[in-house]
Amino acid sequence: MNISNFSLSNSKTSFFIFLWLIISPSVNANLSDNTIRIAVSKSPLSAPFIIAQHNGYFNEAGLNVAFDYYNGGHRAIKALFSGDAEIATSSEAVVMFNSFKRQDFSLFCTFVTSDNDVKILTHTDSGILNLQQLKGKKVGTILGSSAHFFLSQTLLMNGINSKDVHISSVNPENSYKMLNKQNLDAIVTWEPHAYLGKKELGNKARFIEHDRVYIETFNAISMRDYAENNADKLASVTRSLIKATDFIKKHPLISQNIIAKNLNKEAHIITATWKDYSFSISLDQWLLTSLEAEARWAIEQNFTTAKDVPDYTEFINIAPLKKASPQNVFIFQ
Repeated sequence: MNISNFSLSNSKTSFFIFLWLIISPSVNANLSDNTIRIAVSKSPLSAPFIIAQHNGYFNEAGLNVAFDYYNGGHRAIKALFSGDAEIATSSEAVVMFNSFKRQDFSLFCTFVTSDNDVKILTHTDSGILNLQQLKGKKVGTILGSSAHFFLSQTLLMNGINSKDVHISSVNPENSYKMLNKQNLDAIVTWEPHAYLGKKELGNKARFIEHDRVYIETFNAISMRDYAENNADKLASVTRSLIKATDFIKKHPLISQNIIAKNLNKEAHIITATWKDYSFSISLDQWLLTSLEAEARWAIEQNFTTAKDVPDYTEFINIAPLKKASPQNVFIFQ
């Protein structure tokens, strides 16, 4: 080996390593600055975001998007609050619960509604055949979430005092396992966990019919300061979601397969509950009414020490949707 050539080669290598060390931090910083991190609830409810990413609609809009999946909107919004995401997907109930704690966030569009995403699943050995028989039983649900509000409202509408039901906190991914072990008599959870519970319990599973008194919404949420400094980005995200919902309506079977693949679920799990969802990008006046009703319930049930219902017009940012598709804004602030 020629020593002089070896030294020259090493010198060149050292130079390029030195150059890379100088340049790479700024390159990485730029990538970080341009990337929109989205905390996505691991649910078919998040389908418009998943389709927009899968079909390249975010890229077409000039956006660099990265997903992190979370089991439930209550966890996705925590990622937003901790600075691990710029956008989160979550139900309006989670928005309501957090509105008593902080005012530095807002939702900028609703992308799906459902009156049957949350379900009541029992073990046949519990003997529960109807809602009235939940009295005195152990019922697990995800506290501080849409499932929690659904359970309380359903009990109320059926003349059942929630104090007569032993309600405990569970994680959605563990709830049906606890039910199968009969540590609980019933669970109140959202899809796909309700379906997975039915699958695990087999002929020991029983869904309890309810009045569908609660219409759940899933929404795109950001911090207020991010929204103020990135108005064009949020408008572009909204346009991408509109494209995605159009695709979902035109190609439901293809969409279901895309969602199944991205959520790492079997296609039949997604297909089984698909009819429960209505995908559309909007901001509706009744969303404000729902948030106010849920807030009054939270105050009455002492889930918060607050005495007054927040002004939810302050928690809704109409600007992105107004810019992307003004005809879909039905809120007047």
